[in-house]
Amino acid sequence: MSDVTTSPDLSHDVSTVESRPKIGALVRAVRRRQNLTLQALGQTSGLSVGYLSQIERDIATPSLSSLTRIAHALGVEVGQFMPVPHGSGIVNRAENRETTWINDGGMTYQRLHGDFPGATFSAFRITLPPGFVGEIDRHDGEEFVQLETGEVRFDIEGQPHALAPGDTLHFRSDMRHQAFNTSATEAAVIFWLGTSPVLRLRQEDTPRG
Repeated sequence: MSDVTTSPDLSHDVSTVESRPKIGALVRAVRRRQNLTLQALGQTSGLSVGYLSQIERDIATPSLSSLTRIAHALGVEVGQFMPVPHGSGIVNRAENRETTWINDGGMTYQRLHGDFPGATFSAFRITLPPGFVGEIDRHDGEEFVQLETGEVRFDIEGQPHALAPGDTLHFRSDMRHQAFNTSATEAAVIFWLGTSPVLRLRQEDTPRG
């Protein structure tokens, strides 16, 4: 089957569109627009060519961390590829919290962190669908996880760590890690990522003094 030569319209705000192109089509369109090969994108993002190819064909769904690396490598905002919740300043009201996702049927994210100059970490409430198997990841920073509901296993440098509700896990992000939902029900985790905030405020959401 030949590649589709037409590019999806990326001029809209994907956060307002319920039916939007798949993540793979969006990544491929931006890459081709910049005349980049998968090899070049792999070198700048630190992700393998095989994995990037799977993402572009929607065989694999990237984590928010990997999608951020792809966006940075392409010089665009993560909002080019997925809905980005509106910012909340320093207070994030539960009733106003938005749920976002990368691909239908995968993980969902609720942003818990605010946005202000000098912010150094991100925090999310993440749901993992039954049987979820995450990608193997490693990157700068550190991570702290607290399991709310369900049963989740984290493999860190090959060592399995099974979590029950209320359990926490804290580790360096440069260690190879992977998450699994080992139950037949959805699991929810609170997740802190000790790097600069992943989902930043849109320009129009910046708090004004």
